[in-house]
Amino acid sequence: MAYIDFKRVYMEKNEICVVHMPAVAEIYDFAYESLQKLPKSFRTQLKNFVIEVKNFAEKDVLQELSMKDRYDLLGLYRGVPVPLKKKASHKKPDIIYLYRCPLIRHAIENAEDVKALIHHVLINEIGHHFGCNAHEMAWIHQHSKFTNSE
Repeated sequence: MAYIDFKRVYMEKNEICVVHMPAVAEIYDFAYESLQKLPKSFRTQLKNFVIEVKNFAEKDVLQELSMKDRYDLLGLYRGVPVPLKKKASHKKPDIIYLYRCPLIRHAIENAEDVKALIHHVLINEIGHHFGCNAHEMAWIHQHSKFTNSE
């Protein structure tokens, strides 16, 4: 698959820095790689949900979440958490949104690997899908076997 090679050039300490800015298709690829690294017990339970990559969240979403800066939202889970699905007659798929531009900016500003950041955000949103608490999400992070070298 061919990708457009987006780059951002900036100055840091009198040196020119070039940063690769992944295209939307690459963000999908990174998310798919992250899903493959989840514990098998979680992967087999991931049903009826989709991942959608957008450059930014829509204005109405930011307003609903009382967010003023469109770069503050990296990802979002929309749906009915698994523990509540038995009580609801929910047929539509749940959606995990990943916001490309905020993810890239956050990674650059914090000297993080974009893939690792996408993995972290995706796990948090999947945690919301399962209705996980902070301790359970930490366990998922620990057992998802993601390294920057992959």
